Amino acid sequence: MRELTVSMDVKAPSGFAVAFLNTYVKDLGRGQDGTVLPLRYTIKQLGGLKLERDVTVRVDYLPEEGGPAHLDIAWEPDGSLFPSFTGKLHTDATGETTCAMTIDGTYDAPGGVPGQLFDAVVGARIARGTIEELLAQFRDAIEADYKGRTEYA
Repeated sequence: MRELTVSMDVKAPSGFAVAFLNTYVKDLGRGQDGTVLPLRYTIKQLGGLKLERDVTVRVDYLPEEGGPAHLDIAWEPDGSLFPSFTGKLHTDATGETTCAMTIDGTYDAPGGVPGQLFDAVVGARIARGTIEELLAQFRDAIEADYKGRTEYA
């Protein structure tokens, strides 16, 4: 099992970002037991090879007593180069209307010992890049919604 932490700046308040994502992901899932999201990563070092896989992401909103809420997030793709992942998405205020969105978690490289060797060579970059792409997708949705709500207020 390998640990991974990736952060990204978001132009929206911390509490808004987590609450919005909870609704956004659930709406994409249309009430099902999970939401299918595309995971993508482009390996620039290999001539722009694009890896894409739709995976069912499970997200649970967990309010924290006396602190900010976070989302538990997990997925298990079916037989691909993308590993299973379990983690937590949380935000930390960096200003009145900005925050840092972070996903902390662990993943298991698929494929046993050969998969662990692959992970040591290139898989860790795929895992990090995949989380970065997912955070960018989330950031863009959060910022667009927040901007729409505050633009005419």
